[in-house]
Amino acid sequence: MAPQTKRTLEEGESLLEGVKALVLDIEGTITPISFVKDKLFPYVSENLESYLSTRYDEDECQADIEALRALATKDKGEGKDVVEIPAKEEGNKDDVIKAVVSNVKAQMDADRKSTELKDLQGHVWRDAYKQKKIEGELFEDVAPVLQQIAEEDFMLFIYSSGSIEAQKLLLAHTADGDITDMFMGFFDTTQGSKTESDSYKKIQKLISEEQEVQAEEILFLTDSPAEAKAACVAGWQAVLVDRSMEQEDGIELTAEDKQNFMVIDNLNDLFGEDDDDEEAYAQQVKRARMEGNGEFDGEDDDDDDDDEGLDGEDDEAAPADFGEEEDDGGEDDEEEEA
Repeated sequence: MAPQTKRTLEEGESLLEGVKALVLDIEGTITPISFVKDKLFPYVSENLESYLSTRYDEDECQADIEALRALATKDKGEGKDVVEIPAKEEGNKDDVIKAVVSNVKAQMDADRKSTELKDLQGHVWRDAYKQKKIEGELFEDVAPVLQQIAEEDFMLFIYSSGSIEAQKLLLAHTADGDITDMFMGFFDTTQGSKTESDSYKKIQKLISEEQEVQAEEILFLTDSPAEAKAACVAGWQAVLVDRSMEQEDGIELTAEDKQNFMVIDNLNDLFGEDDDDEEAYAQQVKRARMEGNGEFDGEDDDDDDDDEGLDGEDDEAAPADFGEEEDDGGEDDEEEEA
């Protein structure tokens, strides 16, 4: 791990002041988008048919297929152009597998983030990680900074569109080792769309079951302005992480985004500036606070999110470490985040 270069929490103005819990997005925030687009997604496309053929009769695989079949039926009823999946019958294994592969590839091509898709992707990646065909990638600053923050007794969580299993697999198989033990819980889009404020309200309630935490005591780190706005409408603090110096295909921040939110390009910046411009930095810190985040009017942003490859997508249920709620199979139309 790279050495910590920024100052400790006791030194100067810090974005962590008054914060009890940090919630992090994955793709584009702590993991390069290229890892998801160039490694994770292609692996699914290239290996899905063989995965289904090998595991077709297993309960988990059949549950994944049934979930995709039900989603396709729902989509068809709503007039969407969809690849339907035939019911399982004696001798039609090849037909079912062919339809599932076509359905999944169509969803991936459309950058759809349905929970049904994300669950299956996570199961395919599980084999890849175990066989060491894939190793999780993090930006260089991530592991050492999170280690320091965890040691300062902050509560750390993940909220990504990728399934909870996919999140844990990535973080358990990084070049920095297994860092899953730094996190107290994981949330995916079974809590709802990442661009809807209600999702963040649900997550706050779940976090508070472990330790009482007010909305304003939660700091959300994301590369997506739409997600940051939704978090702020729910009363959270939010900071945009701009990784444009480290990757070419991230979300391009506008002048308005930079006006509405505090923007950092490295997690070390959470600890404050160590240059002479302390006053200017202190003014920027205020933008991460509720009252300064664009003065949002409480309305959710209807724009599509631009998040996570790993980050799957949809509505309602619970995180891995906080119990299970019923999944209604909703979905977010944002770009994926690992």
